[in-house]
Amino acid sequence: MKLTLGILPLITLAVALGTTSALAQQNQPKPDATQSTSQRSGMDMTAMKSEMAQMRAQMDQMQTLMKDSMAKMAAADEAMKSHMETAKASMKSQMELQHAVISHLQTITDHMQKMHEGMTMMPAAMDMRKKSGAAATQN
Repeated sequence: MKLTLGILPLITLAVALGTTSALAQQNQPKPDATQSTSQRSGMDMTAMKSEMAQMRAQMDQMQTLMKDSMAKMAAADEAMKSHMETAKASMKSQMELQHAVISHLQTITDHMQKMHEGMTMMPAAMDMRKKSGAAATQN
């Protein structure tokens, strides 16, 4: 996105300069052999003033476009920064949740393992009582 926004003012500038060149070529007075030197210079000055006014208007328009583009780029940068911060916070939150789930599962696993160990010990103790009880009745 930054590349497109960076090129846009350059394209606009190139178009405006091409337009300025085309206007300058169109507005050039054609020398007339019957005109005197003073008349030609007067016409040249009038044409030059008109051309200068057009160029100033085009430059003002270009500056306005460039300012708008810069403002849009700044707004896009701020939006991107905000989005990136939000995404980073979301990833951090998800990682914390995953760690909590893993910790909880480990606790459950440990508890189940202790219960299993207790259950395996119980039948052995029961067998011992049965054997000792059976031995006592036989004696």
